[in-house]
Amino acid sequence: MIAALLALLIANSAHADPVADAVKKVLRESRAHSSAYNNLREFTAIGSRLSGTPNADKAVDWAVKKLSTYGFDRVYTQPVEVPHWERGSERASALLAGREIPLAIATLGGSVGTSSGPIEAEVVEADGLEALKDLKNLDGKIVFFNKPMNPMKSDAFEAYGEAVGQRGSGASKAAARGAVAMLVRSMTTLTDDPLPHTGGLRYSTATAKIPAAALSTRDANYLSRLIKENPGLRVHLDLGARSLPPVVSHNVIAELKGREKPDEIVVIGGHLDSWDLGPGAHDDGAGVVESIEALRALKASGARPRRTARAVLFMSEEEGGFGGREYAKQAHLLGERHTAAIETDRGGFAPLGFSASTETLRSIAGWKPYLALSGAGAFFPGGTGTDTEPLEDQGVPSFELIPESFHYFDYHHAARDTLSAVDPKELRDGAAAMAAFAYVAAELDAPATPNVLK
Repeated sequence: MIAALLALLIANSAHADPVADAVKKVLRESRAHSSAYNNLREFTAIGSRLSGTPNADKAVDWAVKKLSTYGFDRVYTQPVEVPHWERGSERASALLAGREIPLAIATLGGSVGTSSGPIEAEVVEADGLEALKDLKNLDGKIVFFNKPMNPMKSDAFEAYGEAVGQRGSGASKAAARGAVAMLVRSMTTLTDDPLPHTGGLRYSTATAKIPAAALSTRDANYLSRLIKENPGLRVHLDLGARSLPPVVSHNVIAELKGREKPDEIVVIGGHLDSWDLGPGAHDDGAGVVESIEALRALKASGARPRRTARAVLFMSEEEGGFGGREYAKQAHLLGERHTAAIETDRGGFAPLGFSASTETLRSIAGWKPYLALSGAGAFFPGGTGTDTEPLEDQGVPSFELIPESFHYFDYHHAARDTLSAVDPKELRDGAAAMAAFAYVAAELDAPATPNVLK
């Protein structure tokens, strides 16, 4: 009897997997004592957090104070110069038979305003950037880009990628043809949404900067009908947007030192800032609190990995990824060694798995069983997020948490992106998946030999 028991103990010992045991320990801690939703409640109470504003400063202060409550080995801030853009007033209307028909708009981030007075001009419609070439004389006209996101795509980010170019570069493309302003259909899969969705644009240095705004999809549909029924239709546009001098804000960073290789770093992160239409609960309040919770769960569970796990809460992702670029720059100057980086910036929905380049995913095939313990074990070929891309560009294997995406663009960059849009259980599970990834990436050999950033 004793011999049989001893044999069983030896057999069990031979099959023990300390990494799996540690991941399970981290997951139990995160699921049982998750701070994510309560933290999101506090964070979104700040309101919108456009970089360069007092609320962005409040977000930095909140993050420092919150991270300091968990007893991490180090909590600090990193200065970063960020844009300071103000929306100002905004108004648009279609002019029809002596009437002004109001249109629901949101000025695009970084747009110039109508500083010389309101614009009143003929509006012409284009079904996306590729259709611009089919339009005739655009001198003195307003171009209205009306290519919709495909609401039937199972991956809403794929639909976004197919349509967002008109928002990003449409103003400069139209200006190159003599247009005086640009309107664009909001980037959402809601086909009859009364709310406009904002977002950033990119001006070309080769053309004039013209005012640009997004229309709600409901009013985009309406304006399209009006144009077809009333050739030569004119639109009145009055935007008070302006860009002020850059200001200094901060990334916020917390560390849990590795037990064996503290000089090798795994980054987990999201971005502190949001657009100014709402509190950005999914974009990216969820990513902020998931990153905080992942680090909290590692510490509270006692499962300290071999490498240092570092949570980085980036500033000014929405306006150009300034925080991510500054972080990578400073890591290079300090000679820091990063072995992996993961970003969470796709909302607080149910987690499915992780994306990275095909080569990187192939190299970490051995991680998959451990990540699957979180319920998010799928691998998706793709890239990383805006804030970790500068690290990836310098050779750091980089990843992104992939949650279910079907409803993400219902909320993205719109006033309805509030706490009530986030399911507490789905947020908890996303944070747990991040915690599992953080442990595995910091414990196991990295998918590539870590190099000092170049």
